[in-house]
Amino acid sequence: MRLKEVTTKLQEIKNKGFIQSLRRGSTGIGYTFETLFGVQENNIPIPDIGGRVEIKTIRRDSQSLITLFTFNRGVWHIKQKELVQKYGCIDEKGRYALKNTVWKTNSTGNILGCG
Repeated sequence: MRLKEVTTKLQEIKNKGFIQSLRRGSTGIGYTFETLFGVQENNIPIPDIGGRVEIKTIRRDSQSLITLFTFNRGVWHIKQKELVQKYGCIDEKGRYALKNTVWKTNSTGNILGCG
């Protein structure tokens, strides 16, 4: 799937407005999104869209953190340690860490930023 197709599908879903979750519980939002996007549910630890893209979902009022990285070492192009050392910073415990918190909605409705 090309970026233009992904963008179009995302806009179509956004244009629907509020959508009731199709499943109760913690997996409901992801399941609902995948259903709307046309991705068949699976439990395979690879990206859902074209084997290259994994879209993360979370309830708007959730206080939970989500990871944007996979623990599946088979899909990494560089070593995780190298990534953290190159792009990370020293955390409060004196260790290299790569932590960002997404927090801002831009004019297109996408959430961006770090903290």
